Amino acid sequence: MKSYFIFTIVLTVAYLVYYAVIIVQDLYGKKGNGKPEEEVFDLGAPEDEQSVYVTESDTGFNVGNEKYETDVAPTASPAPQETETADNNGEIAVAEKLKRLKAQAEEQMEETETYLSDAYTADELYKAMLAKGKTGNRPELVWKPLKDRL
Repeated sequence: MKSYFIFTIVLTVAYLVYYAVIIVQDLYGKKGNGKPEEEVFDLGAPEDEQSVYVTESDTGFNVGNEKYETDVAPTASPAPQETETADNNGEIAVAEKLKRLKAQAEEQMEETETYLSDAYTADELYKAMLAKGKTGNRPELVWKPLKDRL
């Protein structure tokens, strides 16, 4: 026999003996009655707690025997004509405030030269790439292929 087959047979017999010993220990060995793995805390006797009854009413609420009142001021609805004028005045005030904020922002802004305001679509850019930056009625693009940089 070759050495491989001898090794395989010896290893198989060793595994069988090992597993047989483990199974016999599990079945007939003494059970571990050691310390439990969890920790136990003694909290003493539980105390009886009384629940508190809470009720709510229009003027407030009650917690147990104590009464708490909340102030609710009734709001009178204005006349419909007053509402329309108030809405118009509010819109006018918002528009004026917006104008003032816009004027303040424009004072703080710098004059800049715009660029890229004439955007190309994907097809136009592809055609410009094929034509090496030359487009019909638009300014010529400066086209620098990547291989020139390397």
